[in-house]
Amino acid sequence: MKQKLHNLSVEKRMIMMPGGHSTLAGSRSDQRIPKLRTRGRANRQKLLAEAQRLIEELGGRPIRFNEVFEAAGVSRGSAYRIYNSIDDVMQDLASSWLNNFVAYVNDAEQISQPESWMQVSDHLLARAAAFWVEKAQTLCSLPRVRSNAPESYRGAVKDLTKAIADTFDRYFVIPEISDWPLILGMYTSLGDTIFADAVRRDGYISEQRLAEAQKICSTYLAFHLPTSLQARGGHSK
Repeated sequence: MKQKLHNLSVEKRMIMMPGGHSTLAGSRSDQRIPKLRTRGRANRQKLLAEAQRLIEELGGRPIRFNEVFEAAGVSRGSAYRIYNSIDDVMQDLASSWLNNFVAYVNDAEQISQPESWMQVSDHLLARAAAFWVEKAQTLCSLPRVRSNAPESYRGAVKDLTKAIADTFDRYFVIPEISDWPLILGMYTSLGDTIFADAVRRDGYISEQRLAEAQKICSTYLAFHLPTSLQARGGHSK
């Protein structure tokens, strides 16, 4: 019997692995948010909290910006001083979520003497699946991110790529590889596609689909990494 990692809404597309997004200019909110004063920062948090609550309560029905700022008790003028539209709110939500996942990866319990980099890859994907189990309510509320994502989101994507690269580097000496960050971006996109297909077809991520993601992602990395790498400590594995 397949073990369910989590029952997820089949309507939602996983955004755990955002490699490959273009780096077009973001919204004007990029410039506004860092300059917010105390009240503005408080209003921003109110808007984000209400946007997420409304999305979850309404089952994914599209929401309007006025619904958000009215529910948050934030005036129209104050809301538009922070965000241009509901799209900007959604992008900010996605950035916050992605930063949470970066912290989750960085806080992961270390593997005890991995035998190969493939084992590290499997660990990362299992960690991602576990994050879904823990944060499914939040993750299912977030939409796919548009290509002209704001700077805050693009920065979070870079942080995620670095967290994955640092995880491999923690255990093995990674050789100089051209476009290593882009390779890791594609690696994460492969996992995204597999997990999204599992949710669309089955409504959950099974152990079998997790194993499929682990196999395909390792196979992809094998085109760029040698089978044996020098382990930290001097041993080749």
